[in-house]
Amino acid sequence: MMKVTVTFEHEPECAKELAITQKVGSGKFEVFHGKVASTGEEYAVKIFPQSEKSSKTRFSRESELLSTFDHPNIMKHHAIKEHDAKHDLLIFDFATNGDFFNIVTAGGLSHEVHMRTYFQQLIVGLEYLHSKGVAHMDVKLENLLMGKDYQLKIIDFDQSQTKEESRVISAGTSSYRAPEVMEKNCLDIFAADIYAAGVTLFTFKTGQFPFLEIEKDGKVKMVYYDMFIENNPEFWELKAHKMGKKSRRIFHRRFQNADKWHARKGPLQANDHSGHQSIRMVQQANLER
Repeated sequence: MMKVTVTFEHEPECAKELAITQKVGSGKFEVFHGKVASTGEEYAVKIFPQSEKSSKTRFSRESELLSTFDHPNIMKHHAIKEHDAKHDLLIFDFATNGDFFNIVTAGGLSHEVHMRTYFQQLIVGLEYLHSKGVAHMDVKLENLLMGKDYQLKIIDFDQSQTKEESRVISAGTSSYRAPEVMEKNCLDIFAADIYAAGVTLFTFKTGQFPFLEIEKDGKVKMVYYDMFIENNPEFWELKAHKMGKKSRRIFHRRFQNADKWHARKGPLQANDHSGHQSIRMVQQANLER
């Protein structure tokens, strides 16, 4: 167990001692449970080792982005005034109800109302990010938590990019990422987020991926994607027998222009809101009964 004394910017006169115990998340950077013994307050503590140059860069990027966010579907970040740890830290509210990977695999979204409710919250959260010129670029079940208020919370912004950046460097996660992200020629970061949201919707409903990335002869191929674009009825017959007609409509609307996005040649312009239009399209489909 490690103890860290932290002073938050919103409580500058009150230093708190956090007991950092078990690991609750892992990826490029580890996340631990932190608790203030005197008050019982619980936090999630993301640790960035200062010994690594790339870690310092990612910490700076993520902390700068988080300082601009304030939304019920983005996990709340507590800005730090000072601390005595040997590493850089990001501190968030602790999600006592876990992540959506565990919720989905346990059958927690089997009811249509639950699936629609949390997908709607994901879309609202992404729309907020996109309105601020930020794309998450790694939307997946593990990066969605259920907060204390039982609202969906988007986390993990170390792959996020802004519309001002001229080059897309985020790699996303296998089987969630858009084909153009996989092939490293993504030109529309907002559309890439919405693609990943569509994959997430499919996992909400079926507990499986719509498309799978397979490496063969040194090349990565996305299985079933061509079938979805070129022979849609066959795709639904093969992959989506668990989905009702309404859910299929939502998913299909989300992806119906995927080939158009994938074929784009020009750079994303500041006034290009194709991602936002897609969000509104999916929101409308989600509200239909």
